[in-house]
Amino acid sequence: MNPFRLTTRLQPRARPQTVRAAPPATAVPWRVVRRSESGVIEVEQVGGTPLHSVRFALAGSGMLGLSLPRTVLPGERVRVVLRGAQGVRASAAPDAMLVLRWFQPDGTELLWPIAL
Repeated sequence: MNPFRLTTRLQPRARPQTVRAAPPATAVPWRVVRRSESGVIEVEQVGGTPLHSVRFALAGSGMLGLSLPRTVLPGERVRVVLRGAQGVRASAAPDAMLVLRWFQPDGTELLWPIAL
C-alpha cells in the first residue's frame, strides 16, 4: 500500500468579472483532400482570398523538417510528407498533431490542427 492521502478543498466563489465578447468565429479555409499510409497529407485552400506564410508544424514528440512559408491562393493545394524513419515514428506517436499555420489578409495568424 502506498502511503499517500488525497485531499480536496472547496475554494471560495470568485468575484464576477466583466466578460468581453468573444471575437466572431472564423471558418477554416482548408480541407484535407488526400491522406496516405505513407505519411502524405494534402490540403486544399477553399477560402476566397490568398493566405500568407502558410506552413506546417508537428506538435508532440515527433519531428518535422522545416519548410519555407508560402502564399496559397484559393483552389491551390499544399502537400506535406513525413519522410524517413523519424517521420514514420513521428506520425505514429500517440501525442502527434500536425498544425497548419497561416496569416489572414489582415495579419491575424490562425492555426488548424490536423490529426495524424
